[in-house]
Amino acid sequence: MELRIRVRFSNGLEHDLESRLEQMSALHFGIWEISVDLVSELGSLTTVNNVQSMSMEARYTDETGAHVRSSLLVYAYYAPTRRHLQVSTSSRDVKVGEYFIVHVRADYYVEKFYYLVVSKGIVLLSGAEEMPFSIKTFAIPCSPAMAPTATLVVWDMAREGEVVADALTFPVDALSRNNFSVTLNDKKDKTGKTIEVIVEGQPGTYVGLSAIDHMLNNMDTGENFSPSEVLEKMNSFDGQDIWTSRTLSHSWRSRNNKPNPFVHYPSLSYGIDTFHTFQYAGLIIFTDANVPERPEGCSSGMAACLDGACYQSQKRCDGFADCRDASDESGCPPPDEPDIADFHRRRVNRLERMYHSSWIWKDINIGPRGYTIFSVPVPSLPTTWLLGAYGMNGVQGFGMLASPIQFSFSRPFAMNVEMPSKCRTGEQIGIRITVFNYFHTEIEALVILGRSPDYRFVHVEHMGIVQSYNPRTDSNEHHHLVFVKSGKSAVVYMPIVATTTGVINVTVMARAQMAKEVVTRPLIVKPDGVPQFRHTSVLLDLSQGAYLMKYLDTNLTATPIVPFRRERLYVFGSNRATVSVTGDFIGAVFPTVPVDTESLLKLPDWCGEQTMFNFAANLYTLLYLRLSGQRMPQVEKEAFQYLRAGYQRQLSYQMNDGSFSPFRWDTPPSVWLTAFCVRVFHQATFQEWESFLFIDPKVISKAIRWLLRQQSFEGAFCETTTYPYDRKMNLTSSRIKDPVKYRNISLTAHVLITLVEVSDLSGELGAEVARAKRGAQRYLEKMLHSIRDSKDPYEIAIVAYALTLVNSVDGEAAFNALDSKMKEAAGLHYWGREPVPPRAIRIDSNRPHLLPRLPLKYDALNIETTAYALLTHIKRQAVIQREIVHWLNAHRSSDHGWASTQDSIVAMQALMEYAIESRLRDVIDVTVTVEVPSLPGFSRSIHIDDINFSHLQKIEIPRAFGTVVVKAQGSGAALVQLSVDYNVDWQHLITPPPVSAFDLNVKASYSGRNSSHLTIHSCQRWILQSESRTSGMAVLEVSLPTGYIIEQHELHGYVRSHRVRNLREARFKEGEIVFFFEYLDIAPICVTFTVQRWYPVANMTRYLPVKVYDYYAPERYNETMLDLYNLFVMNICQVCGSYQCPYCPIFSSSIVLSGSIVLISLLVILLHTFR
Repeated sequence: MELRIRVRFSNGLEHDLESRLEQMSALHFGIWEISVDLVSELGSLTTVNNVQSMSMEARYTDETGAHVRSSLLVYAYYAPTRRHLQVSTSSRDVKVGEYFIVHVRADYYVEKFYYLVVSKGIVLLSGAEEMPFSIKTFAIPCSPAMAPTATLVVWDMAREGEVVADALTFPVDALSRNNFSVTLNDKKDKTGKTIEVIVEGQPGTYVGLSAIDHMLNNMDTGENFSPSEVLEKMNSFDGQDIWTSRTLSHSWRSRNNKPNPFVHYPSLSYGIDTFHTFQYAGLIIFTDANVPERPEGCSSGMAACLDGACYQSQKRCDGFADCRDASDESGCPPPDEPDIADFHRRRVNRLERMYHSSWIWKDINIGPRGYTIFSVPVPSLPTTWLLGAYGMNGVQGFGMLASPIQFSFSRPFAMNVEMPSKCRTGEQIGIRITVFNYFHTEIEALVILGRSPDYRFVHVEHMGIVQSYNPRTDSNEHHHLVFVKSGKSAVVYMPIVATTTGVINVTVMARAQMAKEVVTRPLIVKPDGVPQFRHTSVLLDLSQGAYLMKYLDTNLTATPIVPFRRERLYVFGSNRATVSVTGDFIGAVFPTVPVDTESLLKLPDWCGEQTMFNFAANLYTLLYLRLSGQRMPQVEKEAFQYLRAGYQRQLSYQMNDGSFSPFRWDTPPSVWLTAFCVRVFHQATFQEWESFLFIDPKVISKAIRWLLRQQSFEGAFCETTTYPYDRKMNLTSSRIKDPVKYRNISLTAHVLITLVEVSDLSGELGAEVARAKRGAQRYLEKMLHSIRDSKDPYEIAIVAYALTLVNSVDGEAAFNALDSKMKEAAGLHYWGREPVPPRAIRIDSNRPHLLPRLPLKYDALNIETTAYALLTHIKRQAVIQREIVHWLNAHRSSDHGWASTQDSIVAMQALMEYAIESRLRDVIDVTVTVEVPSLPGFSRSIHIDDINFSHLQKIEIPRAFGTVVVKAQGSGAALVQLSVDYNVDWQHLITPPPVSAFDLNVKASYSGRNSSHLTIHSCQRWILQSESRTSGMAVLEVSLPTGYIIEQHELHGYVRSHRVRNLREARFKEGEIVFFFEYLDIAPICVTFTVQRWYPVANMTRYLPVKVYDYYAPERYNETMLDLYNLFVMNICQVCGSYQCPYCPIFSSSIVLSGSIVLISLLVILLHTFR
């Protein structure tokens, strides 16, 4: 490397030193260690004292001719009396427990100097040393607290009270103390199915191990981390400007994610004078001595360049050189330094669900003998694994493997079974069985399909003849023999057809000379047709009597056949019913762990608001269990694990300015969603839980600051988009002929509720929140008169609740206005835009049979309005509460939720507060008996007490029809819910919406030799213009035929191409694609996509559901059936789903001819021909 040095003197003259060639360091490749002796170069010390600065330029040219250059500019230390101290070291790679050798030099008489060592803002060591000569060497012991870097500051009090100082920042290696080893032993298990892992080290050491596929490791997914990453992260713990108080370090980044080589060198202080030397070390000086500081003639708002000129402070590190020497851009983070953490958080993840991406994920404690041994199963597929590990104990601290252990091993014989996890009745599935031979010779493998009453094997007749609808089948065990050459694999397709619905287990076994593999795959079998749901919910309140009886109608007949009609009322065997019982007003607590939109509402959750709902639902349930004295340690453990993951997932929707966006790509932030996130995250900052769930306060404060910037001078909060995702957050005024178009009343109340929640913030931000809260309160008080006469009581409900929370003087007036809009039906109280009819009842034999509820015109709006009204009544301790609770429970759409996310989360909060106040658990003792007259002898009893008070107890009713009789006896209350599912295959039997809101047109086309590619074109639009110009966030759900898939990255590219107006997200899960639109309007918006066959499936169901709906008002929907007749008539050989099909590439005859037999047959034919 060529080095050129130029010296600039204080009189303005410059002098070039002789250029020289430097050799690369023998210790580290790519590093040059350079020293310059200016005294020998310039000839005298006097000349050196006149040096103002020195520039160095390095040029390097490699063997290919490529060249790079770099420059360095250094300035002389400011010392008005020309007194200097210099700190240096001769130590390299200092470890904890070793001594760090320090050399102190002085160019004037020093009797005694003082020193201290500071690390991470803490002074760790201080002392003084006599200095009889011009150089002093002493040693400092390195403690664990000094890692990873520490700064040594040396100073002397010279004559005239002048402070002379110097500093040195040096690295301390703390990772090499905890030395442990990991060994893999693959010789112990002769079958090759397991491998032994031996961990040796200090007894009691905690060791975490992670082994991932090398291909996944090359993607840098973050499962493993290297020592350099640990050191870089630890260097950020100082809390100082790491670019002015750091060591000289460099890390090489590998393109294939190999461990990054890392070098660390001590660094002298970046301070140009004594004052800055202390400042850059993180120290503040309190003294009356003279602390030299270079004079700066810069005015306020300006900063000094190192050459004495001035520049605007705000332009530091802006990427442009404002100083002649570019010193305003020195000490800045590299402009091209990638933000790896942000990249990992926001990149498009290619999730592979077809294989196990991680092998070992385990943590252990080393035993008392200094080792721990355990075994893990070997993955079936051959690949290279990288095993990383780290250890920690109280004596030796933290340690890790310097580089991952690379390991390749495979079983001599393995089998892989691929099949769909879901199908519909009557569909014939070709199970793809792949047999691998990693043995050194050819093997015979016997593939066996297990016997089961739940499925049958599909036979193919001679010459590949087989029917699509009614092939020959049997339920016996089926065998097939294949020959597999060494290092090769063989594929066998075994066709089956399910004979029952529900979850069945399919067992496949492969047997060879040296090993046997058995794989069992679960298969969910659903009825064909379009699913329809009916729900009946009734709260049995035994406070007025000790016995109650209810008759619940399933809305199903004994047979689906209608005499003299072609259509059937429902698909045979699809009629199912479930009775769920719980003693709590809120319903079952944690019916699944965790709970989410799928388990609570049967809705997708690929949006930021739904992710936040999932987090909130789990959080509120945990809070309720704690406040009601029903804590469940095991459930809490699983829920906290999900909350931690949910918190990280939600952060991927947070933008750089702190706001939250409903979608990750190209979507403006949302005031509505940001307020919801801030409210829930602040409620999660529970001190008792910080060890299990920690919410970064910066996440909340950053979001609040953005939120406050969206407030108008009048106090209202304004959304960033024209059309709200949730139309309840209506921006426009509800008053007739209102001169002000946008009032933002409901949105302002929504944000005010959040500001009340975060009122306990302190400091400047707390004061800003208080001012914003007062402004929003005054605005709502001012707008109160304008919403009293509105037909929609939602605004008055949310405003009344918000004003009640802030103890507004107008809260009473808002409460009275709210009560004036209360409606009543069958003795129950609610709030709604239109009267809600009482529950439908059918009288049979003078007995009232309660019919299932159907979607109502304003379901979601009525639920959320009534829930806010209940919260207001609870806060004001009003008399009418129980009747509201009964109405809310009577209008559930499922066992665990209502219409959508926002109405459900508010209803959950309201019922939880009511349940805590009512203390029903103290008096609960109920026995519920369920009888089904259509099933003679069917009677089940459930007992509810204070132990299982909130537990979900279910009774399944097979082939349900007719009436279900429910009897309750005892004291307390019981929430009984009847859920009925059935499928239909006629369009007019699909449940119609209460009002026509969407237009939906779906078409399908086929391509490929056997319709292997299916293109679906769907156009949808919003037609309910009398209600609003646009829908809220709209969702299109398209069911896919079994075995067809589309790659998720194709959908990502489709969304990001902006070819479809308002399309914000598209997600594939097995059997379905979900599209999210910001909104739909009167103009049709069409999507076109192609799915392809991945698993061979024949005799597919003919009709698949396609549905479009408003996510936050699901009663606004349109559902239709997609007719796939071409796939319905295909047999198993047309999709090549059986090894018996002679015209398919996977044909495997039961007779295997050897080469000699083929040759003899050919000779016989030739002789016969030429005889």
